Amino acid sequence: MIIRSLVIDDEPNARKALVNMIGFYCPDLEVCGEAQNVAEGYDLIRKIQPDLVFLDIRMPDGTGFELLRKFKKITFRLIVVTAYNEYALKAIKFSALDYLQKPVDPSELIKSVGRARSAMETEEMLDLKIKTYLENINTIPQSRKIILNTTTNIHVIEVGDIVRCEADENYTIIYLESREKIIVAKTLKEFEEMLSGYGFYRIHQSHLINMQTISSYEKGRGGIVVLKDNSKLPVSARRKDGFIRCLESI
Repeated sequence: MIIRSLVIDDEPNARKALVNMIGFYCPDLEVCGEAQNVAEGYDLIRKIQPDLVFLDIRMPDGTGFELLRKFKKITFRLIVVTAYNEYALKAIKFSALDYLQKPVDPSELIKSVGRARSAMETEEMLDLKIKTYLENINTIPQSRKIILNTTTNIHVIEVGDIVRCEADENYTIIYLESREKIIVAKTLKEFEEMLSGYGFYRIHQSHLINMQTISSYEKGRGGIVVLKDNSKLPVSARRKDGFIRCLESI
């Protein structure tokens, strides 16, 4: 099946590079048009009715998300293309939007297109992701929200409500202040990277904790951390020094 796509980006060289890359690495994608700003992008989407849109965030006459909000109903898949740095990207990751970082890596392009091909976003789901992103960029880090997808539900959680994360092979169990547990098909390493800078520290191969939820620390070779939910977790010996530094900085 041919996937009809559009590329919306204000940088001519970036557009050309992405279009060429799509043609070489994604033969089932047909680029049906290009636009360089919000106004052109809006008109082109209405005219072409694409299956997939590659959308830049920053453009001269507004943002890609402002473009999306012009539509009452979104019927296409979306891949955000951005030059944002890692810190700014966290708002996108928290919102569970698929993205490509400039300069675009071919292997990441193939993965993103594969995800877009296999899962059609509903209007409601994409709207939720965009609203969460817009809320995240306008709030302090501790109040940011993260979207957690499970096999049965979509959860929008405040980062500060997470007590700890526990590895379960290729899954992660998220423990909340409400005592609720959410199981997500992402590794603990992915959550460690996502939550770095938000007061979380990986104390053990299997445990990532919210440092603000610590009740006490029992000293030992590695030691034991006691959290507000009364869970007792081991601190690995090799992570102890870093944990102590993090604890002293709170």
